[in-house]
Amino acid sequence: MKRYDRKLWRGIAGIIAVVLILCILLITNAFVGNPISVKLAEKAIDEYIEENYPSLDLEIGKPVYNFKDGSYVVRVRSNTSIDTNFHVNYRGGEICYDSYESDVLGLFNTLSRLSKEYSNLVTDIVANELGYKENSTWVNYDENIYENPSQVLELDMRFDRELPISAEIMIDIDIESPSLDEASIILAKAHKVFKEKRCNFEKYGLSLKDEKAIINIMGVKPRDIESGKLLDLLKEAMGREDNTLIEGERGRGDELEGIFVDIIEKT
Repeated sequence: MKRYDRKLWRGIAGIIAVVLILCILLITNAFVGNPISVKLAEKAIDEYIEENYPSLDLEIGKPVYNFKDGSYVVRVRSNTSIDTNFHVNYRGGEICYDSYESDVLGLFNTLSRLSKEYSNLVTDIVANELGYKENSTWVNYDENIYENPSQVLELDMRFDRELPISAEIMIDIDIESPSLDEASIILAKAHKVFKEKRCNFEKYGLSLKDEKAIINIMGVKPRDIESGKLLDLLKEAMGREDNTLIEGERGRGDELEGIFVDIIEKT
């Protein structure tokens, strides 16, 4: 009887082990795919690249499984062109998409790279000229340029801070006891330094924070700063309850300026 019980329990344990292995395989397959599909994806993508982009010196990465839609994504990049990189999607036995047209020909990669280079430049300026060594500062170019990017951009072009595209800057720094008074001073100093460094921005944003509060400011234009009334404009924005953009300083024929201020008290 005891020998029978031992055999029974061994059998049950074996079944449980098999079930656990199958569950692990199913979970693994759901999140990272299976080896056979990976090989099929690699083969199909290699053939696709060879057929469609034979003249490009491309390096093909390893397929990464996207469990959300069951596709395999491969990143492809050039060994000779900094802006030539895109991804190819494989699903259901065929190539379903590649981003070469939008990322490379559409110059999305080029503008993204230039934005990163500009962001690195202004981060250093904020650190070295304004004294905020720890800062997160970035630049966003006006995406309307994508309507006809080749008028201004070209593949692998060198960075130029005076590129004729509207740009906005966001400065994010930690500071003790952030206030609107301090924000107006920092924005004035930043604007002065950036003008001296030939960095021209259509709009400024600023985030000041400490362990107690965060002040977020958006939509400040150079003429708001140069008017000498920036602090009043910030206070006016803060005084509104609907958090909509306010009307700032304007001249005849000018568009309304929009300034947004939000103060978040940490708990």
